[in-house]
Amino acid sequence: MINYNDQPKLFSIIYGEGVFNDIVSIIMFNSVVSYFDPVDGSGRNDYTTPFVIGGSFIKLGLTSVFIGVVLGIVSTFIFKNIRMLTHSASTKTIILLMIAMISYNTSEAMK
Repeated sequence: MINYNDQPKLFSIIYGEGVFNDIVSIIMFNSVVSYFDPVDGSGRNDYTTPFVIGGSFIKLGLTSVFIGVVLGIVSTFIFKNIRMLTHSASTKTIILLMIAMISYNTSEAMK
């Protein structure tokens, strides 16, 4: 088992790579699913299919990054300027979870 205190850089690289793979697989899944008809599961199958799915992948990826950056800046502003929220660890955790859920719900609504 890798311990963070023994090799923090290696731990961060492995953790970041795992999270990145999860994000890419979720975006790719949503790109492919959005191409098919929700009623009967059929979709067009011609030479434009890879381009449509690829365009959807790029759009979802860029939109997700934009939403994450904006809400990251908002959370940084909140924690830096509203000091009463940083006194309790449970308050910080709840606010971070709320911001994460806002990010998730916003990106789900945009697809």
